[in-house]
Amino acid sequence: MKKISKIIAAALSLASVISAASCGGGGGRTETTTAADGGGASATSAPAETTTTTSAVEIVTYDTNAEVQDAVTNVEVDETIKPEKKLVFMGNWKIDNTQAAIELFKAKYGTPEEGSTAYGEKTEDEVVVSKVVDYASRYDKLGAAIAAGDPPDIFPFENDIFPLPAYKNMFQNIDGIIDMSGSEWDGWRELSDQFVWAGKHYLAPCEFYPAQILYYRRSVIEEAGLSDPYELFLNGEWDWDAFLDMADKFQKTGENKYVCDGWYIQSLLFASTGVPVVGIENNRVVNNLNNPNVERAANIIATLCEQNYRYPLVENGWSVNEKAWVNGDTLFFDDGFWFYQGNGHKYCEKMGWDYDEVFYVPCPKDPQADKYYHSYKVFGYALCAGSTNYDSYKALCQCLILSLNDDKVKEASRAQLMENEKWTETQMQFREQLYSVTDTPLTPLFDFRTGIDNDNAKSDGTAPIDHIIKDPYNDSANTFTGARAEYGGVIQASIDELNAALEAAGV
Repeated sequence: MKKISKIIAAALSLASVISAASCGGGGGRTETTTAADGGGASATSAPAETTTTTSAVEIVTYDTNAEVQDAVTNVEVDETIKPEKKLVFMGNWKIDNTQAAIELFKAKYGTPEEGSTAYGEKTEDEVVVSKVVDYASRYDKLGAAIAAGDPPDIFPFENDIFPLPAYKNMFQNIDGIIDMSGSEWDGWRELSDQFVWAGKHYLAPCEFYPAQILYYRRSVIEEAGLSDPYELFLNGEWDWDAFLDMADKFQKTGENKYVCDGWYIQSLLFASTGVPVVGIENNRVVNNLNNPNVERAANIIATLCEQNYRYPLVENGWSVNEKAWVNGDTLFFDDGFWFYQGNGHKYCEKMGWDYDEVFYVPCPKDPQADKYYHSYKVFGYALCAGSTNYDSYKALCQCLILSLNDDKVKEASRAQLMENEKWTETQMQFREQLYSVTDTPLTPLFDFRTGIDNDNAKSDGTAPIDHIIKDPYNDSANTFTGARAEYGGVIQASIDELNAALEAAGV
């Protein structure tokens, strides 16, 4: 009883972590995507069949895909796993039960019957029953469910909130539950090792992709007399210097011309140095706010503001301006892959562009960095505190990783994705390179600055770390050094608390 009370108290203390996101942070899936931030290869499925609107999210269901169903039939699974109960997922979207991994689950293990009427809806054909909640309150709902003794089984693993849910005992560690020793986990196993708390693993990854990318229109680049950023990338010439040179030249092509718009460029630039603002090294949390490389990134961001290269968010009601990008007045729009999955390809259709008119590149490389570092996201399903549905969880994780390794399943899923989201072959090939856990041309970097305490996990503009990292970009009246002086002590105090907990655990 004492242990249960500790978990409940920890869950409730984290329940108010997340407030409404001011931009993104899950918003990319409120239209048609159904997986992690940005929606990976297993994220979306066949053409939408029905759409139902709730107060939480627009829920889209899909037709089944015969090619995917056929492809999974020859995949071998661990027959000693005996899933008997449906998995209950809590998140701000509905799990697509026609994606390859779940079709594989159905083909090999059947569809569990227990729990088929959960939450008042018929779910006989579903392996994963979704309890859809509003993005802003998802941790509130999870904490309340754990406290009430009725937890969901799985919840999105969000790497930018780690290690907070593990520290607060909202998630179970998966050591002894998920076996990653097989060759199908090569590459993924190493990713899981980066998300360890107190010596325990909490992530069985199944998606991996750049956190955000820079979208541009090829005709706008050409008309401005600029080099294609993708070609620069292929030639190893896409770095901060090339980016700033392009910004200067584009700005001179007319009035009210901006090089970038969106909410993420500052985070991408910090990551490109290869030094996370807050890292985890040797089982300790590390504060890098005073690192010279972090300071260099802050100086580049200040240049974007001083030269009026970035679209002025504050002066325009704290709103990005996609219309200016569509009209060719903004060169780059930074967002996740969900941008093309949603609005991007629709702009092509509306404006009569070829789909290849919209292309993308990673954030430019730091010319002083030893590698091409880039902010990445990983996704998997965290096992919630209090869940005992282990065999169904093991079967799902196994099916997710196997569907990523089988050539026939990958081919069917690829065709399905290209048709649904209108990716061209060139776009898709580049996307696959950046998504490859073993062959990406980028070096993934993970920053833990928003996972150090409840206040810094907030995405409503009040997080102390956001005052240091985001405010100087959003509003040039703020400075990195000034904000660091004001809020740096708060950041260090939270890091000290986390490290003290590790010390106490004997790690």
